[in-house]
Amino acid sequence: MKKLLVVLCCLSLTTPLVASAEMYKWQDKNGKWQYSDTPPPGGASYTTLEKDPAPIGSDTAGSVDMKTNTEKEWKAKAEQDAAKKKQEEEKLAEEAKAKEERCRNARLRHVQFQQGGRVYRVNENGEREYFSSKEIDEEVQKAQSDIEANCPP
Repeated sequence: MKKLLVVLCCLSLTTPLVASAEMYKWQDKNGKWQYSDTPPPGGASYTTLEKDPAPIGSDTAGSVDMKTNTEKEWKAKAEQDAAKKKQEEEKLAEEAKAKEERCRNARLRHVQFQQGGRVYRVNENGEREYFSSKEIDEEVQKAQSDIEANCPP
């Protein structure tokens, strides 16, 4: 007898859940879509939607799926931010590598012009043009300023 009473109580508690498992969707006079668990006022045309009943013992009995567009938008924004951050990190790494290369080249030029001897460049005719001592001093100064700009102290 007690078991029957318990079963009847459980059935009476779940009956409202089954009855409220229907939602109504309609467009109001302003053109906005409205959702409710009661039919629209004034006999407006509507569509019925089924909503998933929540598991027994749930706080949100008969609630509609809580995944909203805002949650999806937040997730998409977080993914975009992560991709943007990764791009920025790659760009910084690329810039650091280029700066390191400029530093290496400036140091090599500096050593080349400091060693002394005859330094030359090849002109557009394929002929050697030797640097004068003034040009060598200018190139040493240029290499030194490049070292200061691109090499860490």
